[in-house]
Amino acid sequence: MAAVATVFQSIPALLSESFALLTTLSAIPVYLAARTNPAAGALSYFTTAVLVLFVSSHEALFFLFTNGVVGVSLGICCYLKQKKINTLVICAFVLTIALCIINYGIGYPVLGVPVPGVIIVQLLILFLFSLIYNYIFLAFADFVYKKIKDSGITDIGSSE
Repeated sequence: MAAVATVFQSIPALLSESFALLTTLSAIPVYLAARTNPAAGALSYFTTAVLVLFVSSHEALFFLFTNGVVGVSLGICCYLKQKKINTLVICAFVLTIALCIINYGIGYPVLGVPVPGVIIVQLLILFLFSLIYNYIFLAFADFVYKKIKDSGITDIGSSE
């Protein structure tokens, strides 16, 4: 799973920044691993970050604080059979913290432009963005998970 996630996350560094949207797919293998086995999901998350670091430190940073966080947090919450609303709120909160680290700690505007307003409004905007992003991603990731599960593949989260 880490190898597949690494390929998706590395696309902008290997091809062009115009393919940056495809990096969102790097969260799918991490989600699948974490949903099946949280330890394998966490291992896939960290392994992917290290592998992407060999290609691009910029992409590794973004994986650690965006796509990877989404994949591992949603996967673990789904594994724990959280209610969908609880999953979305928890994962949106986790993603908001990660986005704040990049946005305020590192100083890179994660939405492409500085977030407008006073800090509380900025946090609310980041949380709302995170909530919507996790909602859309979870719908897609669940679709992929069910298709794979229906196909009879049983070792999605194998850490071997």
